Amino acid sequence: MPAEEEKTENTPFPENPWRVFFWEFILFFLTLTLGIISAWQITRIIGSQNLPPVPVSSNQFIFSFFAATLIIFLIIRFLKFRTLKQTLFKIFFAVSIFLGSSLFFEIWLGTYISLALNLFLIILWLIKPNIMVHDFLFVSAMVGIGSVFGLRLFPLTVVILLAVFSVYDVIAVYTTKHMVTMAKGMIEVGVVPGIILPSHTSGFQAPLKNVEFGGQFLVLGGGDIVFPLLLAASLIPQGILNSVIIVVASSIGLFLSFLIFISQKTRRAVPALPPIALLSIIGYLITRIL
Repeated sequence: MPAEEEKTENTPFPENPWRVFFWEFILFFLTLTLGIISAWQITRIIGSQNLPPVPVSSNQFIFSFFAATLIIFLIIRFLKFRTLKQTLFKIFFAVSIFLGSSLFFEIWLGTYISLALNLFLIILWLIKPNIMVHDFLFVSAMVGIGSVFGLRLFPLTVVILLAVFSVYDVIAVYTTKHMVTMAKGMIEVGVVPGIILPSHTSGFQAPLKNVEFGGQFLVLGGGDIVFPLLLAASLIPQGILNSVIIVVASSIGLFLSFLIFISQKTRRAVPALPPIALLSIIGYLITRIL
């Protein structure tokens, strides 16, 4: 997903852009750190039960991703009834977030407590959503998905996925622009497919309905977070230091993507994944040397 969305050619950059990056970095780094800690905890549990994870192929992953993307795009493109579209997206988002967050909470809290907490947060998000609740749920879901599925992927498979989806990200944002269309369509009905970053700390208390396409809130897409986490988690069996190297390298990539965004003369959507993926792959090569 694009890191930043464009509203018009004259849309100004957010106030305090470096404060925005501060929160972007904190939430990105926090998600990846929690992800590798959770992946490490999973390996301890699996090791004690002698149940090795079942590997997932890159073909399965790519097929699932593009199938979900196609469904979302078709709904945005052809479904004209706003209320029905909003309902479908909210159900799709709530179910996805619930499943991802459950993976994370259950690692640390057990089945019943994690289920109760997750249901409470989802209901809160549906009844009175604000940015803090949204970001908390989204981070939890990314941690759960990235840690669990990262352990089921071979590191080289994730490297290939990073390369493939980086090219796709550039095409989807700059050429076909369908990624921008999808992000805009989802945001317009109150479903934001990423972490929301306000210009001011108080903005985390703002209602979710205040987030608009190309407004003062920036969005870091879920794919920009989960892909480096998948790589970091996949390296956990080879030592947590390798995963830490990926976290540091991808964080540098995040910084580069933000520099690209604020260096533009006119604000427009920027694919954040390519620099993050490039630095993540460099980090992976470093782990092979050490």
